[in-house]
Amino acid sequence: MIYIHSVGTLGRVEGEELDVKAAWKAISAKMIRRTDRFIQLALLGAHEALKAHTLSQNTALYMASGQGNLAVFKRLRDQRYIHKQPPKPVDFINSLSNTAGFYVAQYFGITGKNLNVSRLNNVAETLLLLAQNDLELGHESEILLGGVDELQEPYPFTRKTLGICDDTVLGEGSNWLLLSANKEDALASLVYEKERFSLKELQSYLLTLDKDIMYTFAQKSATLLQKELHNILDETHIFNSVNGYFETSGLFTLVDFTKNGSGTLIYILLEGDKYRLIRLERLN
Repeated sequence: MIYIHSVGTLGRVEGEELDVKAAWKAISAKMIRRTDRFIQLALLGAHEALKAHTLSQNTALYMASGQGNLAVFKRLRDQRYIHKQPPKPVDFINSLSNTAGFYVAQYFGITGKNLNVSRLNNVAETLLLLAQNDLELGHESEILLGGVDELQEPYPFTRKTLGICDDTVLGEGSNWLLLSANKEDALASLVYEKERFSLKELQSYLLTLDKDIMYTFAQKSATLLQKELHNILDETHIFNSVNGYFETSGLFTLVDFTKNGSGTLIYILLEGDKYRLIRLERLN
């Protein structure tokens, strides 16, 4: 079991506007040089999580993204193949896999392990399991864990590359949790169950749980999961936390429940043909 000590979120859905430069100016009169919008999203979300906390210098930073900094890749592509020019140095540097993590660590003055993971399907959840293992084994004492995904246009092409339905509302987000193995002053406890369930095993297990528990689902498989479990779960106990679709939206759900929920939340996700559970319990 690990503990959540602080959370922060920033995001929007398609059709809304989010001026990250204006949001940063509200925090600091000086814009951090050589950053782009993706990096600024990461900084803003992390700042929201840590505005009332001081990190120890050896705090680790784990960051997940389904797409990574895709906008800078598009700019590099255009510079090279359309404009027939060499890439701008700033864009080239920002295309590195963990540039955003570097800027977040630099801003908060931390020098611990700095990881960046990017892939489709359950990327934030996978990183959360790694963070839990590292904290429980004592490899880290404190981890700032975040997920950042930037909304890309054109939207129909983005839906196609993400493998989602045409009527799915897209979003973007920067969602962060400060984690440790220390319960003192924690907002919530979190357990990523290591057991993997078949559908039948999952149905049997859910029937043993307290009737007051709330449930939610990984966004990409939510429709399928609700269909398979509709005879097991009370619809009034479904925690609907949606901020548009993006690959790390699971962290938004955990942040939202930590801030606004009560009791216990079971987060259900699908990995291949097996099911996994994350158990989040509010402590105050």
